[in-house]
Amino acid sequence: MSRPESSGNSPPKRRRTVEGSCWPCKQRRVKCDLQKPTCRRCLLSANAEDCSYDKLLLRWKKRPAKTVPECIPQLSIERSLNNIHLAVNERRALEYFKARLWPLFSTLHEPVPPPVALALRSQPVLQALCVFAEEHRALQERGSSKQTLERRRLHCLSVIRGQLSSEQSDGAALSALLVAVLLLYFLEGYVNCMSDDASTGCHLAGAIAIINAMGGFRAAWSSSDRMTRMLLSELASTDLTDALLQDRKPSFPASIWETMESGSVWWEVVPGTTSLGSVLSTLAEMSFYRHELQTGAEVCVEKAQAFEHALQPTYSKLECPDGDAGQDLLSPVTTASLSLVRCFQHAGLIYLYSAIHDIPTKHFLLQQHVHACLECIQGMDTRSKAQNCALFPLYVAGAHALLEAHRECVMKILGNIHNNLRFESVLSIRATLEALWQPSRNPTTWSGSFKNTAMCTLVI
Repeated sequence: MSRPESSGNSPPKRRRTVEGSCWPCKQRRVKCDLQKPTCRRCLLSANAEDCSYDKLLLRWKKRPAKTVPECIPQLSIERSLNNIHLAVNERRALEYFKARLWPLFSTLHEPVPPPVALALRSQPVLQALCVFAEEHRALQERGSSKQTLERRRLHCLSVIRGQLSSEQSDGAALSALLVAVLLLYFLEGYVNCMSDDASTGCHLAGAIAIINAMGGFRAAWSSSDRMTRMLLSELASTDLTDALLQDRKPSFPASIWETMESGSVWWEVVPGTTSLGSVLSTLAEMSFYRHELQTGAEVCVEKAQAFEHALQPTYSKLECPDGDAGQDLLSPVTTASLSLVRCFQHAGLIYLYSAIHDIPTKHFLLQQHVHACLECIQGMDTRSKAQNCALFPLYVAGAHALLEAHRECVMKILGNIHNNLRFESVLSIRATLEALWQPSRNPTTWSGSFKNTAMCTLVI
């Protein structure tokens, strides 16, 4: 073998490519911009995965030139992470998921570590993580074809089903499979929710089946690490908000929120204030109460008043003005976290008045909480991540907004959130609200506003 540049005394050939070009640009004899890890030409074409700078062109010759030194050429460069060999696209997907996607899963200033270490031990988790990263990157760069992404998603599902059908059913294996299914569940509900083949509900059913095999939600929670608990808290939250919007029962009892309060969750917990977990617990209790009324139970005025009292927006008190607590209350993360709790409280009150008491949308009780909810979300500091996780209150307030100023505010905030997340779920919410705001539609009930809308979309 010999290099194509090697020659005897013949004059050097004219170079048509830039020195150090990536492999696809060398093959096409076009100018490469040398951007790493992927050049712009490969990003705009379908060769994003083949873009590599570590390949060497070799040609077979029957009679090698005498000037070629007798040595073994370096054909490739090893790509490894923690001494574990990975394909180039897998390592790139892991880095993308860790840096770009994982911070979007919570409002925490310092989130729990991503499931990279688990992905290096579990093939299903690695496949699900890579598919999630590639699907999200494809929304922004349009570099991969839909057929390629679909094949990888189906391959990931076959790996998960293969391990589920095997004889290995110990706790560690089930926990890893649960993480893989949860990643696919969030992938479908956040990224692919507007596709015709979105299967958010199927992945939810699979996650619930694994949780039941682990002994139920409480047992799965107690036996999981911090990362899995954070994903479980997000699963419970998205299932609850979807149950409220679709007017169905939540998949988990309201008592689970007491268990999660002391563990790793996706929201920021501010000591001494009302926690978002308690608000979500009240929302779950109201959902079960509404379905009891639909099945013939008697109205309990005391219970409805208890819901209203629990959801009254609260404000923190400055107990130590000169101490550290006063400084914490002034930080952007803390103030945004408190605003996130309050906007969920306003959304819960809208649900109480509209879904349980059947108060019409134009009633002042509803409209005052629509206005207050939008003010909380609009006032969140952009340096925090709380506004990205306020989609459910924004969705509820937007569906009950009657003033044009309120609707414009909702669209502006949705635009900001989409710029941060790049999730199709934000576009799905916007499309649903635009349909609800049409003059031909005038829903007066909760179920009339949300029933059978955005079926595959996850909202948190």
